[in-house]
Amino acid sequence: MSAIIQAVREQVDKSPISLTQFMVFTIAFMLNVVDGFDVVAMSVAMPSLTDAWHLSPTDKGYILSSALIGMTLGAIFLAPLADVYGRKRVVVTATLGISLTMIITGLLPESVPLMMAIRCLSGLGIGVIFANSATIGTEFAPEKYRNMVVTIVVMGYASGATLVGPIANWIIPLQGWHMLFIYGGIFTFLMSVFMYLYMPESVEFIANSNDTAANRLSAINKILINMRCAPLANFPESDAPQRKTSISVKNLFRENLGLSTLGIWTIYFMGFLSMYFLMAWIPTLFVNSGYERADGVAALTMFNLGAVVGIVLIAIIGTSIKLAKPISIYFIGSALFLFGVYYQQPDTLFWLNLLIFVIGFLLQGGFTAMYALAARVYPAHVRATGMGWAAGLGRTGAIISPIFAGYLVSANWSMYQLFLIFALPLLIAGLCVWFYRD
Repeated sequence: MSAIIQAVREQVDKSPISLTQFMVFTIAFMLNVVDGFDVVAMSVAMPSLTDAWHLSPTDKGYILSSALIGMTLGAIFLAPLADVYGRKRVVVTATLGISLTMIITGLLPESVPLMMAIRCLSGLGIGVIFANSATIGTEFAPEKYRNMVVTIVVMGYASGATLVGPIANWIIPLQGWHMLFIYGGIFTFLMSVFMYLYMPESVEFIANSNDTAANRLSAINKILINMRCAPLANFPESDAPQRKTSISVKNLFRENLGLSTLGIWTIYFMGFLSMYFLMAWIPTLFVNSGYERADGVAALTMFNLGAVVGIVLIAIIGTSIKLAKPISIYFIGSALFLFGVYYQQPDTLFWLNLLIFVIGFLLQGGFTAMYALAARVYPAHVRATGMGWAAGLGRTGAIISPIFAGYLVSANWSMYQLFLIFALPLLIAGLCVWFYRD
């Protein structure tokens, strides 16, 4: 860590959380709310879209995976640009792009290829935001609360996903599935304007930039004062020359980061594989199993509501102990409960929804906390790149799972058989994360 970044971190770590920091955390949280809303909106709209467009199971799988393809590409190739151009500029641009594509989604004529294309474009922006929101939380939070802040920020995704169900049950019967996306796009546009006006740039990014010492010191002190931290009296003369910023993936295998990087990629892939199967297919699987569309939406809401509770708990745990062991327990526990659903096959909605709530509690709680753990692995000059590649490569699992599940549904696999298959990746993720120290 360079001397200037260390000096900045000392000032942030020893100061109480200010209104400016709270606003940044809220913005980062709301960005993930938007992301969760956008992605899960297609899942809850899918039964209505299927009736309107007469979609086959494989069509549904490809549409559900299109946004995930975009999210992968955005996280890998666009999110790292925040290490070059700054967190604020890249995230505001991505948010504006999401708002436009959501509105276009609601205005599309009947065409599966067009829907796949626009959902892929929307996913580009989501991939950028999901990787950089954790980075923003890490760089603005004091050390004592960093794990909790990052975990709560990423929890916005589950919160947005939870809101979709009740909102969809209100909007879709009255105005159709189209308006769900149009209203979401308008709200996202307003978010991008608010961020442009009020969100500060990361002080760690400024400290690590290639600007002159005087300009960096002035910009850093302006933000520190707004955060009610003591300004720096001078720029440390001993500070090493700033590294030339690069978004090359090779940086993630230097400075003894290689093994940690491979492990994080594996954990993200396995977690995304199972999580996005559930998020994408729960409503449709419920309908296929003889339940009403509203029952499937309610089950998905329970899955995401469980996530919110699980994330809050593990965020609190993260203020006292390191996160690796709790995350591992969460992952393995979620796998065991998926096994339990397969073997028990509850015959009442109450017990089925209760088990789905617990699975959401454990799976999404552990997965969300991974962002706090991964952000600690990477230093500031490669943090957005590291988080982007982790989320991007991990999302290849998210891309595969809805399509794979679509083929299994076409082959008459039951909901319970699918739960059994997608429990296995969570066991692997839980075993991998056990060996981390953070």
